[in-house]
Amino acid sequence: MKKVSDSLMNYFVNEKSFLCCDLYQLALENGKKYFFASYDADVVFNGITYSHKTFKFKRDQIQLNGEPSVDSLGVTIYCEPDDKIGDIPFIKACHDGVLDQGTLTLYKAYFDNNKCIGMLEVFSGKTEVDTSGGLAVKLKVKSVLQGLASPIPVRMFAGQYAYSENKGVITTSSTDVTSMLIPLKPSMNVLLKV
Repeated sequence: MKKVSDSLMNYFVNEKSFLCCDLYQLALENGKKYFFASYDADVVFNGITYSHKTFKFKRDQIQLNGEPSVDSLGVTIYCEPDDKIGDIPFIKACHDGVLDQGTLTLYKAYFDNNKCIGMLEVFSGKTEVDTSGGLAVKLKVKSVLQGLASPIPVRMFAGQYAYSENKGVITTSSTDVTSMLIPLKPSMNVLLKV
């Protein structure tokens, strides 16, 4: 269920047509945040300026599923060769993995008399660079609930896995037992029972 401020709720109730735009917050794994507006001017809301000058965004429809799976959103970001994320050219940052494991949040901002009166979070997820080349980067944004999409069964029995202990690497074939590995999502750590 989405939370809506009282002023935005009154706007929805009383207005017959809405002026709105998409806003994006990109939070990198290192903690830095960048704010962008898919609009013809900067958007200021709650003291944060969403810039319209640097990147152009085109998004796909959000793909929501009823069964346990990963909701996703495709976002294409168009940029110029000199456009940067921090101090790094954007295309280079994508190739260097700067956007990996970042979080992209999509908001819908609503306006009254050209002033942003509220925004609604539409989607948030982890970023993966799908394709990058020329002046465009295609991101795949996957819901943070991506651990639900793990294959069933999650337990795997095998006799040839290697694991480490205090004294070094041991293979299960050297201990004459079968190991059960249980992948723990989304951190990809493994619980090992011998």
